[in-house]
Amino acid sequence: SNPHLKGKLVQLLSIGSMPLADDSPGFMMDVFETNDLVRDNLLYAFLDFYVIVEKTGSSSQFYDKFNSRYSISIVLEQLYHRIPIYREQLVWQAKNNSDFFVRFVARMLNDLTFLLDEGLSNLTEVHSIQNELDNRARGLPPVREEDEKELRSKLASAERQAKSSIGLADKSITLFEIYTKDIPSAFVTPEIVDRLASMLDHNLESLVGKKSGELKVNDPQQYSFNPKELLKSLTTVYIHLSNEHDFVSAVARDGRSFKRELFERAVHILARKIGLVSDEFCQKLLNFTNKAEQERLLEEEEEIGYGDAPEEFLDPLMYTIMKDPVTLPASNVNIDRSTIKAHLLSDSTDPFNRMPLKLEQVIPNEELKQRILEYKMQKKQLK
Repeated sequence: SNPHLKGKLVQLLSIGSMPLADDSPGFMMDVFETNDLVRDNLLYAFLDFYVIVEKTGSSSQFYDKFNSRYSISIVLEQLYHRIPIYREQLVWQAKNNSDFFVRFVARMLNDLTFLLDEGLSNLTEVHSIQNELDNRARGLPPVREEDEKELRSKLASAERQAKSSIGLADKSITLFEIYTKDIPSAFVTPEIVDRLASMLDHNLESLVGKKSGELKVNDPQQYSFNPKELLKSLTTVYIHLSNEHDFVSAVARDGRSFKRELFERAVHILARKIGLVSDEFCQKLLNFTNKAEQERLLEEEEEIGYGDAPEEFLDPLMYTIMKDPVTLPASNVNIDRSTIKAHLLSDSTDPFNRMPLKLEQVIPNEELKQRILEYKMQKKQLK
């Protein structure tokens, strides 16, 4: 039960799973495949530790978890690709142990969101400092206030953090790619789907939007940064989930970052400029974009129709009309079930008074739910 010892063991197993120089299976893969005890327990143990390593009791637990999860991701990727029984086990967990698997997906999503944001922010800082130093070397007046020694110190720090965050994010995005292909339904649950859509849209904008030039740095490989491959990975996830209506709707609802032109720009870069993807890939991505745009227009029309909704019908955190309102026992606040489920995935307290809270303690508010349904029916009859 010692998380630090488990972390070391996970690191050892990840080394044993890494492909050899000729791409043959790692030296422990045979044990993973043929040992009955290992085969029956390894996958669940990895998924479980991925979730619980969030809290190790150490003062450095926030950063320790990324290292452990990086090692776990290496093993999970190799098991999934090389040993069919583990792929079957993973699909089984997603279908039959859904609450547990959603917690695993939520941890993956939290990590990827943080790591990409941290990594790309640090790359922007590297870009800024490199430009400043280049301009000063050419005799141009300084734009930033720091002297050269301070700039070089900040540059070294940003470079270290960018390399670490981007490198750790690389394995997380790989798992998103392979898992969304075979078990897309696990990524569109109400407590996951909006955050996933927001994360993808935000990073798509970072890579191809107006400020994407701020990510251009000298020798990007030094930071494990391959923007073209990262763009391909993100857009692959969109395609894998493109037949899931809840995901299309979630992307459409993301008023902050979803823009059709970003997807068109991504297609231009991936296919026209660098030839990294096929015409079929581009068409699928554009088809998804069209579906999301149509859904966005429908959402806008519906929101206008519900503009006079009573405040008690609105989720207090998301400010959208609740679909399944529940009452929190300690604070007595009404909130949508999907919202509180999403919150409890990473914080086991009532968000309004910080009292301990479990999902099974929330109280369905059937009376409020019925009034919301009646309100919506009246609105539809008036159209």
